[in-house]
Amino acid sequence: MKRVLLLWLAACATHNTDAAPPIESTAPVPSATASSGDKAPPEMQAILDAHNRMRAQHCAAPLVWSDTVARAAKSWVTHLAASCQLQHSQTPYGENISGGSPSTQTPEGVVNLWYREKAAYDFRAGGFSMSTGHFTQVVWRDSRRLGCATASCGGLQLWVCNYDPPGNMQGDFQRNVLPTTCR
Repeated sequence: MKRVLLLWLAACATHNTDAAPPIESTAPVPSATASSGDKAPPEMQAILDAHNRMRAQHCAAPLVWSDTVARAAKSWVTHLAASCQLQHSQTPYGENISGGSPSTQTPEGVVNLWYREKAAYDFRAGGFSMSTGHFTQVVWRDSRRLGCATASCGGLQLWVCNYDPPGNMQGDFQRNVLPTTCR
């Protein structure tokens, strides 16, 4: 039996305002410190842990779970599941989106997929690239809060993770995306 791998990644800088429904809790909330945050639901603890393992390699503080940020992710992934199309929302948060075969879209698998873009990132030059934007958002040092949600559509598993404050800010890459040497 042949296994087929289906995978979608949404580009980190695209928006389609025509299709975007109202999103719950879009007002920015002051960023939390690493010691505060909401308790991640048991089904989301693995994706929070996977993010924090990758961030630690780049000297970025651990993210904390945010129910507010997760509500925005849940609202958007529910919208995406209705159409089975990947596109970015219009929230004030940073956002990574993924979709594919359920076997590849585990919490660890999704974060690893985004993190693999590291191979194409130029740490000396810094800066945004469509081919590395998921990676840079995962390890962005100034992001403090995470909220993710998942849904199914047509046999595919979709994920949306939102980050507060958002990453991938022009001019801030050298300070926020460090190599694993942390220098």
